[in-house]
Amino acid sequence: MTASCQSRGYAKKSGKGGKGGKSNSSSDDEDDDDSAPHKGKGKNPGSSSSVDMTFNPLDLETKMDQCLERLKKEFTIMRTGTANPAMLDSVTVKVEKRIVPLRDLAQVSIKDAKTLMINVNDAEDTSFPQLVVAVEKAIREAGLNLNPIADNKAVKVPVPKPTKEVREGLVKQASANTEKAKTIIRKLRQDGMKDLKKDLKSGMSSDEHYSLEKKAQTLHDKYVKEIEDALKAKTKEIMSN
Repeated sequence: MTASCQSRGYAKKSGKGGKGGKSNSSSDDEDDDDSAPHKGKGKNPGSSSSVDMTFNPLDLETKMDQCLERLKKEFTIMRTGTANPAMLDSVTVKVEKRIVPLRDLAQVSIKDAKTLMINVNDAEDTSFPQLVVAVEKAIREAGLNLNPIADNKAVKVPVPKPTKEVREGLVKQASANTEKAKTIIRKLRQDGMKDLKKDLKSGMSSDEHYSLEKKAQTLHDKYVKEIEDALKAKTKEIMSN
């Protein structure tokens, strides 16, 4: 995934004239201090015009955070033996030749630690009984290894305890999802570094370039650790159920 960076401006340092030389402007007389030497390497004396830069650390952090949140959502949906409404987020129901997300047709709640209850929206619909049947069928055929049971105007979904083989498969899936997320984080950092090289050529000072490189690396390390921590927590949850 390539980070789409926003532009921001960095002001180039204004050059001094000769020794003791000052601008004729009174405002320049107040702002410039000839006795203060330029500090840091890589400063670019010259025009005071703003230079558009492509690297944006806030944009980079936002994209990395979105990557982490997607992984956490994927972990939430994974069945681990405990009832969780998010398990059914991917279920769609065929209603009169239309495919409708389950969440638009019903409210999913937790009856107990091992059971979900689905209350189909009535709204005085004459096809209500058919909707209950359609919801039950959709869940059964969603590939989630669930066996829903029609219960009057609702659908009860027992959540079975996963077998050892299922738990090992879930851990393997979680690890694969984690590696994908880490790859995205690395790619975002690499794209940020490329943008910083462009910015350096466009007039960014070496000092600021170095500082922002460190910022990009720090963000990379932070989110890789959080991703790895999320995997450890999910693995523990899977194996304990």
